Amino acid sequence: MNSIPNPSLDIGMTALQQGDYALAIAHLSGVCELELDESLISRAAVGLVTAYQRVGDGRKAIAICQILTDDPNPEVRSWATNTLTQLTTQFPPTTNPTGFVPLNETPPSSPNTSNIPQWLGNSAQRLFSGGKSQKKPPIPQQPLPQTSSQLPVAYTPPSTPSLFTTSPRFRNLGRAESWKPAKPPKLFQLWCVEIGSAIAFFYLLRFWIQFLMGTTNNILVKLPFLEPIQLFYRDPTPTLWVILTLLLIFLPWLMDRILKQFYGLQPFSLSQLTSHSPEAAKMVQRFCRQRHLPLPTLEILPTNAPLAITYGNLPRTARIVVSEGLLSQLTEDEIATIYGGELGHIIHRDFILISLFTLAIQIPYLIYWQVSKWGEDLSQLIDRKLPAYRKLLPPIILGISSAIASLGYCTYYLLRLPLLWLSRIRIYYSDRTAIETTGNPNGLTRALLKIAIGITEDIQTSRQTSSILESLDLLLPIGYQQAIPLSSCSGQISFEAILHWDCTNPYRDWLSITASHPLIGDRLNSIARYSHHWKIGTELDLPTPTPPIRNNTARLAKLLNGYKALPLFHSALFYGLILGILFRGILWLIGIICDWLNIWQLIWLHNANSFLDACILIAFSLTILFWINNYFPDIKPGTVINQPNLGELLANPHTLPPDSKPIQLTGKLLGRNSLLNWLGTDLTLQTPTGLIKLHLFSYLGAFGNLLPQRHRPSDLIGEQITITGWFRRGATPWIDLETLRTSGGKMSKAYYPIWLTILAFSAATWGAYLIWQVR
Repeated sequence: MNSIPNPSLDIGMTALQQGDYALAIAHLSGVCELELDESLISRAAVGLVTAYQRVGDGRKAIAICQILTDDPNPEVRSWATNTLTQLTTQFPPTTNPTGFVPLNETPPSSPNTSNIPQWLGNSAQRLFSGGKSQKKPPIPQQPLPQTSSQLPVAYTPPSTPSLFTTSPRFRNLGRAESWKPAKPPKLFQLWCVEIGSAIAFFYLLRFWIQFLMGTTNNILVKLPFLEPIQLFYRDPTPTLWVILTLLLIFLPWLMDRILKQFYGLQPFSLSQLTSHSPEAAKMVQRFCRQRHLPLPTLEILPTNAPLAITYGNLPRTARIVVSEGLLSQLTEDEIATIYGGELGHIIHRDFILISLFTLAIQIPYLIYWQVSKWGEDLSQLIDRKLPAYRKLLPPIILGISSAIASLGYCTYYLLRLPLLWLSRIRIYYSDRTAIETTGNPNGLTRALLKIAIGITEDIQTSRQTSSILESLDLLLPIGYQQAIPLSSCSGQISFEAILHWDCTNPYRDWLSITASHPLIGDRLNSIARYSHHWKIGTELDLPTPTPPIRNNTARLAKLLNGYKALPLFHSALFYGLILGILFRGILWLIGIICDWLNIWQLIWLHNANSFLDACILIAFSLTILFWINNYFPDIKPGTVINQPNLGELLANPHTLPPDSKPIQLTGKLLGRNSLLNWLGTDLTLQTPTGLIKLHLFSYLGAFGNLLPQRHRPSDLIGEQITITGWFRRGATPWIDLETLRTSGGKMSKAYYPIWLTILAFSAATWGAYLIWQVR
């Protein structure tokens, strides 16, 4: 059949997988005719070979395969060579028994398909000769309706080779030649978020310090021979003000010291930047000259992970730090867009507060990291030097070290929560500055995607999430947890498929509330608006984002259906709070009415303040118990999805955390070793189809992981394992583990459902006790 006017590679590949070979051939042949991207042409041609083979048209399959044997990609050439051998065996050439060959033999097919080798070769030749600046035709976002002429051919295919899989490539579309910057952005919202984040951070810090000091003294009071620390009874507010002020004054030099001591920070001159990206060097100088800013200090980190951060307390003390990985993995124009974004943080002044808060939370994070290292080293030293105390001292040292390290990590995690909103919103302003400074929204899109891919590659190479990726997460252009889903992109699973969820899921804003950065798909959609405005084409064909809800009826419906979207624990907290307050309000109203009617037996209801806490606790408990069975369905051989393709799971834009999918996966366990990972905070499964985060909880939650165990997950790092659990799709996809088993028989079990059940009964018991106290 003839190719259709607006062919789509995604529609063609989907039709091929579904057995609709006529529709697949129509789309894929159209892509080969019109597409300018060499990788897309190769993928479409590979799909055509398979489609023609399955409908029994060996002549066309062989013709395309012969062209692919000259493809510049060695993997494509290898695939084509092997497949061509199979095709020539499966479809031997037919000759006339008499040896007669007619001079004007006409094949019994349409004229269009008879020219496949010619237009495929022409397309490839046009691309490889440097024609990537030509305009690409639009690709439809929705599949075209099928017609009667597009029915699949009834054919039973023989065994065929698997489709060739290649890493996703970029279209490398151009940039604006000339453009007018838009009006300066209104910074009022950014300022409000900065002020709100600063207030929330300070009060949370003060509360946490007071809680730790009070808890410490309460423990000391109950211990023999020890006395409470009198200093801990004082108000820490003045001291916190002094400490934060000193941190702000010495911020750039303290950050320099930390980065030099732990990550090998080195100076980086403007001339060195010029050798990597002349455009970036010129842009930095031009930007600072036009806005009357001093040139920022440039520095570099010797790590392969692509990183870029900006910190300082004034524009004149600002530092822009990039990594060697960023300079090696990005092209010249892409590096310029990243520097443009970092300059945006300086011009908007949002880098000052976020730098201060990031420096503050480095203190507990370094305590976590260093105490874990020291405890492990000291335990091993005693094991070697004092073998007589091998069974006594190492467990004590490890126990104390794990408690201190876990406290440091929890402090770090808690204090970063009020900073997440500021971290997300400031990104949009810096992206705008990067685009308007360079005129290259497509370059910024490629840069962000390459950074995400580079981060996942670094995690796989180092077999763990490095400390710099986690501790400086709020300063990075892409968060390391957001980057993980893009590891599932492949030749058959495109960027657009993975990012579809980010653009269209109606609950994506709720599920990203604990994310450090905006959703990548949502963010790239905002960047693509500039490409549409300047009519230069977009690097990705992302779907139109779902618009925000405007009317109250729709908002109420979304709120009432929120239990279908949120994870169970979050749903229980949210709806427990709402139902508890509602129930308490009803009882309060009953008490008021009884006071008016002089029904003295129930007057106490309107004045029982502790009753509110009891109502919330009981509502929280009932919410968990009501939903827990649906959230954790039984994992049975008939219901479990065995070895699924992670890319296909992530490509479903409608999946939500409560859509529990029991799965079984095999791969390599990545994460930190020993004490650094006793809490189970860094567990990632590396599979042939991508990376996925793992969540593991004991009977007592995450802190129960600190108790003695026969096999800790951190002891299995680097081994090939098989896991069973429930797949969850959120801003960062994850699997709630049930079991984790090695080929050698070692097994670690998770008890998240039991932990939630214990939590529910504890909350109900506490609530009942409060009610009893009121009576």
